[in-house]
Amino acid sequence: MSWTRFLGLGALAVAAYAITPAGLLQNSIYAIVLLATVVVCVRRYLQESGPDKRAWKYLALGIGCWGIADAFVAMMEVGDGRVPTFSAADGFYLLGYALIAVGVARAADENGLVFGREELLEGLIVAVGVGLFTWIFVISDDSGESLSSAIATLPATAYLTVDVFLLTLVVILYLLTRSTTVPFLAAAVGVGLLVLADFATYAGVTSTELYRSTPLNTLWLAAYVCFGVVAVHVTDETIVRVDRSNPFAFGRARFACLSLAVAITPLVMAVQLARGVPVGQWGWVIVVSSALVITLVGCRVACFLGTLRRQAEVLEDVARTDAVTGLASRRLLRERLDTMLATRGDAEVFTLVVDIDRFAQINETFGYSVGDTVLREFGHRLVASVRSGDLVGRLGGDQFVVAMRRRATQIDIADTAVRLQFAVSRTMFVHDINVALDATVGIASTQDSVACPHRSQESEANPAEANPVDAEAMLQRAHVALTATKAGHAHVGQYEPEMDRDRHNQMRLLGELDKAIRDRQLRVFFQPCLDLASGSVDRLEALLRWQHPREGLIGPSIFLPDAERTGMLPAITALVLDEALAQCSALRRRGITVSVSVNLSVRNLLDETLVEQVSAALAKYSVPAHALEFEVTETTAMTDPVRSVNALTSLRALGVTIAIDDYGTGYSSLAYLQSLPVQTLKIDRSFVSKMNTDDTDASIVRSTVDLARSLGMRVMAEGVEDAGTLDALRLLGCDGAQGYFLGEPMAAEFLADAVIRLDSEMPTKLEWELARQHI
Repeated sequence: MSWTRFLGLGALAVAAYAITPAGLLQNSIYAIVLLATVVVCVRRYLQESGPDKRAWKYLALGIGCWGIADAFVAMMEVGDGRVPTFSAADGFYLLGYALIAVGVARAADENGLVFGREELLEGLIVAVGVGLFTWIFVISDDSGESLSSAIATLPATAYLTVDVFLLTLVVILYLLTRSTTVPFLAAAVGVGLLVLADFATYAGVTSTELYRSTPLNTLWLAAYVCFGVVAVHVTDETIVRVDRSNPFAFGRARFACLSLAVAITPLVMAVQLARGVPVGQWGWVIVVSSALVITLVGCRVACFLGTLRRQAEVLEDVARTDAVTGLASRRLLRERLDTMLATRGDAEVFTLVVDIDRFAQINETFGYSVGDTVLREFGHRLVASVRSGDLVGRLGGDQFVVAMRRRATQIDIADTAVRLQFAVSRTMFVHDINVALDATVGIASTQDSVACPHRSQESEANPAEANPVDAEAMLQRAHVALTATKAGHAHVGQYEPEMDRDRHNQMRLLGELDKAIRDRQLRVFFQPCLDLASGSVDRLEALLRWQHPREGLIGPSIFLPDAERTGMLPAITALVLDEALAQCSALRRRGITVSVSVNLSVRNLLDETLVEQVSAALAKYSVPAHALEFEVTETTAMTDPVRSVNALTSLRALGVTIAIDDYGTGYSSLAYLQSLPVQTLKIDRSFVSKMNTDDTDASIVRSTVDLARSLGMRVMAEGVEDAGTLDALRLLGCDGAQGYFLGEPMAAEFLADAVIRLDSEMPTKLEWELARQHI
């Protein structure tokens, strides 16, 4: 049934009731309208599937209670009977009012409950004030003379109080939604009719009987029809609420109404005193109503303060949230990570720092606004790659943090890091350009503190600090792992206690490095490189070591990065170049014709005096230029392509050769490779060492050999650890090999014997092929 048909039939029924003489027919019309209203409310409850379903249940039960009360009244009026001011019907009326009030208060939409606690409290404050007013001025003045008379007229006051409460909720609903829909208008009219009927009915209450008439019952019947229209009317229209996010946006109208309601109590006191009514008749009423108002106002103030507290928490959360990505900021990361560590129990906490490689190119090419969009996308990808309870935040720049708490047996943290790295490296289009970015991940876990020897000793000495690791330490360790991973040209690396120890020693070692250079503590070791065609050593790679008086032999990864940042690298390079050419010259004088390879860094290529230094060193040791080879990585050469190409071209003009070291791990393109004056490609050990067990690595090695041959370059493989790998390289047609199987890096005094031994042991390409055919 449509709401218009229900409204039309209801209006006809109300009109028929009004003109029908009192009796069975009139009561039948009243009962039919009431029953129809209950039916449509029950039907609406059964059909409702949204958040408003519970509200319709209360409304249907409430109107049903009214119907039962009306039946009691009808039975008491049979034979011109009188209805007392307090009867069994009043119990059902009061229950119905309560249920309907609860139903209206529970009204909800897709956004949740329509009325918050604040609105309900405001409605109750207004209702209590009006209830006091009606008790004193609407109900007869002798109601306070005795307890029995007060109880007799209590239902009348309760009715009027609930009426005002419902009317207040209707007004608040309008203020919240500014709605003028059919259901709202029907509900407003229905509640208005109830208020009018009750005020007209109970204005004439006496201590013995309740006055009722057909006109007043007609108002009740019309209210039922209005409620039925609300139940029948179903619409898909979405009601937009007024923004209530600002707790100070209280509204002058609401404030005025509440102030007036609170002021009713002292106003009534003043009027009663002015009228000369003894305090004993009404004093207790004032006390009760004042207590109720004070309690409700206190609750409302508490809600207001709670809203302010939540607002402050929101502001605090905003302060701890990254403005670009919406993820946790560095401050919040530390707080939540500390909480995870404090409550981890027997689980482990893992912290991963994800660094976006080459992100600066996005800002430089497209601008910072596009860069921010890309960062937000990376944030979404990282969040989608972990569990909902894991912590994802942004440290700043292009670095993110992911923290999680797991049992060690339930997670492979390396696989998780690879998943995060893959999430970043997936295809992303920026201004219709396919942007290929990558990520490096550093990992730290609470297991690291157990594995750290010096921390274990501290824990034994001080049991209170059995687990001294905190958020700051976790982030620092993950960052140390990230730095070490980048230095090793890998994508994923996990923190090890040695990294932390090395980090603490780096500052001390850096202070001693200058003295080490002067005192010749830096030594050059040499690793032989085998020419597979001749079966002899044709080249030696110069590798720097620090023979520290206390620490022993220190690898270059410990001190060279700091040396490059502090400007000491040119002196170190000059030392290595001098020692390499000195040994090359000494071996040549002994009849061992070999070349020597020296590694160059970015700072070396940007040094304008490099060519002069090389020329002077060659002349100093009478070493032909072709016997000197410089090795640079792809990343080194591409950091500043123009200046790097110019520097390498100038070196090549001297007659030295150029090799690309660790080929396959950098970021260069074939176009850059073709522009560089390169004669040799050295395949990185990460591919060579697994080429016999990994088809992908074997394919990379094979394709690199083919590429070098097509470009007219010589190709050498690093990381040859066994005879099988050496044989596989020979089959592919690789030109040279280097690795521990052929010889470890060694001091200069062992070079001659090692070269002679290798030359005698290793077959030429022809000898190897003949032996293979014979087999």
